[in-house]
Amino acid sequence: MSIASVILAIIVIPFILLPFTLTIDLLTLAYRRASLASKTRKERGGRLESLPGELAPSKRIGNKGFRTVTVVISAHREAELMENSIRSVLRQDYPIKNIYISDSNLDNTKREVECLKKRIAKFQKRFPRIYYWSKEGVTAKSEKLNCLVSDPKVKLGEYVYFIDSGLVIKQGTIIRLVERAVLEGAVAATSFGYTTTPKNYFAKYFHYGKEWINRISKFRKNAQSYRRGMFVVCGASFLVRSDIVKEISIPTNVKTEDTAYTWKLQEEGHKISFAADAAVITPDVPTLKKQLRQSYRWYFGTWQVIYTRRHVFGRKSKAKSLAYLSVLPGLIETSMYTLSVLLFPLTLYFFPVYAAYFLIGDTVLSFIAPIMGAVFSREIHRIPREILHTIRHYHQILAFKYMSSALWVLAFSNMVFDAATGRDKRWGNKW
Repeated sequence: MSIASVILAIIVIPFILLPFTLTIDLLTLAYRRASLASKTRKERGGRLESLPGELAPSKRIGNKGFRTVTVVISAHREAELMENSIRSVLRQDYPIKNIYISDSNLDNTKREVECLKKRIAKFQKRFPRIYYWSKEGVTAKSEKLNCLVSDPKVKLGEYVYFIDSGLVIKQGTIIRLVERAVLEGAVAATSFGYTTTPKNYFAKYFHYGKEWINRISKFRKNAQSYRRGMFVVCGASFLVRSDIVKEISIPTNVKTEDTAYTWKLQEEGHKISFAADAAVITPDVPTLKKQLRQSYRWYFGTWQVIYTRRHVFGRKSKAKSLAYLSVLPGLIETSMYTLSVLLFPLTLYFFPVYAAYFLIGDTVLSFIAPIMGAVFSREIHRIPREILHTIRHYHQILAFKYMSSALWVLAFSNMVFDAATGRDKRWGNKW
């Protein structure tokens, strides 16, 4: 067998089996379930004792135990979407201390600000403690949030809940985030996000691919949370203790501040929880061009985080689970898969047998993964829908895989070029 055949076998054949990260997540969940089974067999007066986190939501935190929460709604050229977010916050069955609305100063023209203030005034009759906050010259999202929480005039609750404008929060989301943080002793908790389907035909080719990944990410985030290796919080919806966000600022030197902050908190030894039943919904990007631009920003920002926070792999790092059970296997798997996808036409021509192995394995996994997601998220009723949904949109999922693989390689190349030429010193959070 030639050297080329051996290399191709190493790249292709693993995808006939379970990917690395999926295997790690399944083992984590299996260990978690075994641990719970061994600890919950404690009789109290003939009644089975429940573990923290297994109680009904309404019984976890009584009225006297409410933690105060400040909601910060961040706009980025999206002032017109603010009203839906405010309404969904006010509909929550959890007492809110106050709400701060903040723009990015990119839409901070006199006309836009006045329009935003008028929208806020509509809600102040019902909820007086809603305020507009802005600081001249601050345009990056992470810098804006850091300035807001450190402003002595801003009165924060025990927790700060950051959301993006246009986001609709489902009923019970805030209380579930607070409960998860309190019960697990975490400094932050993240929700699970859904996106609505765009109307543009070509945008759907990217949307359904992202949705396919998202549908299997719920149980995987649970696994990451259990082993203290959360890769990224939902940047559009996450809760954090106010004393922590004041002490540990959100990084401003990368385009994906949510990923950077997730790593930074865990590097400091803090735990991040995932509330799978805390759901938020936001409209997806409306055009393919904007979809590609958004995903490129995410990929480039992820590479920036990997480069700037590479010391998570160091001996003194407190985030070894993140580094070696989430990031490293994820990088290996993604690199192998990306090469397999982009080189598939050449593989098909020169090594058709290996190409067939890859295609069969990838297709099988594409259908199995959403089913596993439903099973391990304890949503068995979704399985028939998942199968039909994947069949219907498989051509769009395939297109997404090729486009996202190309963007991943392009983002990596640009990151390497910036790092080699010293341009990484000028990295920031503006986009």
